[in-house]
Amino acid sequence: MTDMFPNWIESLTATEQRRLTGLLILSIVLILLYLFRDSLRYWREGLQITRVVKRLGARVLRNVHLPDGLGGRIGIDFLVLAIDAILVIDVKRYDGLIYGSERIDEWTQSIHRRSYKFPNPDIWLQQQIGAVRMTVPGIPVRGLHLFTDSAVFPKDKPSNVLLAKDPPGGARRPRLNDIPEELQTAWIQLIHALD
Repeated sequence: MTDMFPNWIESLTATEQRRLTGLLILSIVLILLYLFRDSLRYWREGLQITRVVKRLGARVLRNVHLPDGLGGRIGIDFLVLAIDAILVIDVKRYDGLIYGSERIDEWTQSIHRRSYKFPNPDIWLQQQIGAVRMTVPGIPVRGLHLFTDSAVFPKDKPSNVLLAKDPPGGARRPRLNDIPEELQTAWIQLIHALD
């Protein structure tokens, strides 16, 4: 049987072999981090988004689908039971500079010296809010776009945009007993509409 290790490895001292093994392991870890950097970033952003959303209200529903009034269903990233309303949170994972306002049809993302247009997300948000209002009529419903910390609004940030790096308002997360009874009842109706 032939020896698996080259002769020069056998000639190394135990300390040198440990050092070589350590460098090999470090190299493998660095290569894996490089290969999975996008997945790790997506995972980190997901944790950040969840942390921000949880601070907005007493209860949170994630990835819900409500009737859209046309026989279909509409997807919503997060529903939050806040002190004064039910919040519809639309998550936006955009990098770079974002230019947009409530009054224009297309927003612009500028990244790596290139610009990309995308439809004003308020149109989709209004459809999501409409689905919630249809399910729980008469209850205040507000919508927010939650952008990850890799997005920057160099000009005026629209009032319904929340950046993940901005601390949410309020000193603490609201508790269920802070929520008015009518909102709690509407929340239960929303949960039943998901079935």
